[in-house]
Amino acid sequence: MFATAEFKVGLFVLLCIAVIAAMSLQVNNDPTVGGKGKHYQALLGNANGIVKNSNIKMAGIPVGIIKDIELEDGMAKVDLVIRGKLRVATDASIEIKPNGILGDKYIELKPGSPDAPELPENGMITHIVDQGSFDVLLSQLGKIAGDIGVVAENLKKATSGDGDDTTPVGRILQNVEDLTADIRDLTSENKEKINETLTHIHSIAKTIDGFVNDESDDGFKTNWKKMAKSLGRVDSILKNVDEITGKINSGKGTIGKLVNDEQTVEELNHAIAGVNNLLDTSNKFQINVDAHSELDGGGAFIKSYVGINIQPGPDRYYLLEVVSDPKGSYDSTSTQLTGSGGPATSQTANVYHNRLTINAEFAKSFYDFTLRVGIFQNTGGVAGDYYLFGRKLRLSVEAFNFSRPEGVDVRAYVRYKFYSVFYAMAGGDDIMNSGNNTFTGTSASGFFGLGVDFSNDDLKLLLSKAPL
Repeated sequence: MFATAEFKVGLFVLLCIAVIAAMSLQVNNDPTVGGKGKHYQALLGNANGIVKNSNIKMAGIPVGIIKDIELEDGMAKVDLVIRGKLRVATDASIEIKPNGILGDKYIELKPGSPDAPELPENGMITHIVDQGSFDVLLSQLGKIAGDIGVVAENLKKATSGDGDDTTPVGRILQNVEDLTADIRDLTSENKEKINETLTHIHSIAKTIDGFVNDESDDGFKTNWKKMAKSLGRVDSILKNVDEITGKINSGKGTIGKLVNDEQTVEELNHAIAGVNNLLDTSNKFQINVDAHSELDGGGAFIKSYVGINIQPGPDRYYLLEVVSDPKGSYDSTSTQLTGSGGPATSQTANVYHNRLTINAEFAKSFYDFTLRVGIFQNTGGVAGDYYLFGRKLRLSVEAFNFSRPEGVDVRAYVRYKFYSVFYAMAGGDDIMNSGNNTFTGTSASGFFGLGVDFSNDDLKLLLSKAPL
């Protein structure tokens, strides 16, 4: 019987049916087939587009199906069947996602955090996210179209006829219209004044351009070049100071040996103690030491000042200063010249002589103005100072030597303290000079200078920081 053709054909048909059944179970999306699925519940406010046996996906891969949908208390209760191997936590969530633009949807499952407790079977998934479908999109577009219509209606009212001041757009357009009308009336009524103002501005710009581009001997460009050359000399001086300090640090020269010789430390400490005692006794009044040099723009002359300022009170002080003036005195010398076979001739030369002079002044302050009287370069004189910007900027005028043939010697300058104890100054020297008939070169000239001005407090701070 088993060897008959009928038996073999029947056995082959049964094997084919078994293989087809096994393959059907393998590709079936229903995880309940074979008893492997776990049931969970979810309540949806809108189940439009969701049908039974629709897929439940995780990361785009089907992991279950929607087993059943029924109405419960006005909500759509959905029975979800998930593969038994997947862990669903209590903070799991589902998202309703569109599956194209035709309105059908599927459910995307997010299993939740691994640290959260596992949701028991038939538990309720409460976190629902609706990503929106085509009907929701159309609803939103409808609302947007309505809002656009309202805006268009308001614009129409605001721009037609006399306008509409009941809306913000209408009020803004009305204000713009009023403003442009006022500007039109203002310009039409003051057209001549506006043209006159523009003419004045053009004239001022032309004057400034002429001043800046003046290349004459007394012009701005020439004096600016002289000042630039003076700054170059200052840079050279600073380089020399750097070389001197380098030699001192390396122990070269008398000062370098003195600073680096350990045997003098004790003696220097005693000397510093004596200086400290001296400074302590001067706490009752302020002492300022001033030193500066001026480069005369009328020639290669450098005028130097070294002085001390004693201030017994906040509104007065005494100034004692030594001035080295390279143009302090001058004379003319004549030289007789004889030619070969010709008559004798004479040649006259003008010579300046350096002279040390004294300034001894008393100053009295009245708020930001200070009046100074006393001896200015060995002659009587008077001066006034005015302070600005927290006493950093000082405007000064000095007048002295009233009996001089060339006229009174007047100096006017500006001094600005730009960093701690350092300051720069610029101005005119002997600006009222009418000239000397017997000696040339004594006319007015400009100058530029640099200096230091430090008090006894600065001196004590410097000595406390010295590496002794």
